[in-house]
Amino acid sequence: MKKAQKRQELIDKGIDPDNPEGSNFIHREMLTIPHSSSSTTETGSESFHFTIMTYNLLAQALIRRKLFPTNGDILKWSKRCKVLITELKHYNSDILCVQEMDYIQYNSYWKVELGKLGYLNKYYRSGIKNHGVAIFYKESLFNFLDISHVDYDNEETGKVLPRTTTTNVGLILSLNLKKDPSKALLIGTTHLFWHPFGTYERTRQTYVVLRKMKELQTRLKILHPEITKSWMMFAGDFNSQPFDSPYLSITSKPIEYDGRCKTVISCSTSFTYSSLREGGSGEEEEGGNIEKFGENQPKDPVPESFKATEEQLKLVQDMQDLHNSLPLRAISLYSVAYKLVDPKNAGLDNDRGEPFFSNWAHTWRGLLDYIFVIRDWDVTSDKSKVDKLEDFENDNGVIINKLLKLPHKDEMGAGQPREGEYPSDHLCMIADLTLKL
Repeated sequence: MKKAQKRQELIDKGIDPDNPEGSNFIHREMLTIPHSSSSTTETGSESFHFTIMTYNLLAQALIRRKLFPTNGDILKWSKRCKVLITELKHYNSDILCVQEMDYIQYNSYWKVELGKLGYLNKYYRSGIKNHGVAIFYKESLFNFLDISHVDYDNEETGKVLPRTTTTNVGLILSLNLKKDPSKALLIGTTHLFWHPFGTYERTRQTYVVLRKMKELQTRLKILHPEITKSWMMFAGDFNSQPFDSPYLSITSKPIEYDGRCKTVISCSTSFTYSSLREGGSGEEEEGGNIEKFGENQPKDPVPESFKATEEQLKLVQDMQDLHNSLPLRAISLYSVAYKLVDPKNAGLDNDRGEPFFSNWAHTWRGLLDYIFVIRDWDVTSDKSKVDKLEDFENDNGVIINKLLKLPHKDEMGAGQPREGEYPSDHLCMIADLTLKL
């Protein structure tokens, strides 16, 4: 009994008892969302409780010393994998939406180690790309029903054409609940285009995210008529902040680009991608950009001002019309509720109530990761503002019980990952939810 108790104490401290050396990480609290009535968070036969995590693991294939000049030995996979698996064990989420999962490590490490913890999984990457995305889910809670692979480069979006090859992908699963097989959860994850001037393409990709979710939901109704109710959720690394068009186009409906948002997306249309890139050597974040030395390229992806041509303005208008034609919208769980539990770190640089950052790298810090609920949108209704918590929960049958705390900027030092701190340059995000069945 004492041995088991000591083992659990080590696990609670973020230390893997089987690999006690080098497995420490900073623990973060699950913050309880206040509700006007305690009954809203109760669970029973008419509800289903689960937790969902999104996490960009930092692909080993993308690590370059020049991007992580002072991070030390934590960059070695032999060290970092121990911290990552210890962290995942500690939070013990029921669904893991992960990005930048190396294909080699997926086969040799992740599906084995997470399999031991009771997870089944699906993985997807573009062609022979070194890394991809995956969804792991607890076998004890869910049954697999269907899958949709998203290849953004090959998705048609009307008059809005792809700007360049990105090799970015998404993955969506239909899972029904073992507790009530007539209810289903559609879970998606993605890692959107990384390029600093990729705002226009990322905005196209967020449209595809919503459309592909709806397509799978429609297919679910046809192939599985026994499913009487379903929820749609999407989580991942969107490489976009809450004040940029990729995020606003799906959360603030109908979208109308203006101010900084319009300046940035317009500027991104002026960037010319090399015909040689083909999604190849330019993929490593913050480096390897083979187009940036070209003539007449814009130098700043976020300029103070930008005078767009008529052609560029037409592209931006087409994008706006594309998003407004789709009767779906996304609701960020952190946007809805995080301000209620950590107001000092909510809405600091945005008016959507989002935390300040989820990515803390050597040269850049900001919020890139989100957990969304996807739902129908009446295109005649104004859903430009952030949903109030009570309205969100009543309208969607989803109770937000807890959200994982994100650190404040004054608690952070140099860029991550760091030994004894965090094992990726991204921070995982978790929502503790209850579905009203």
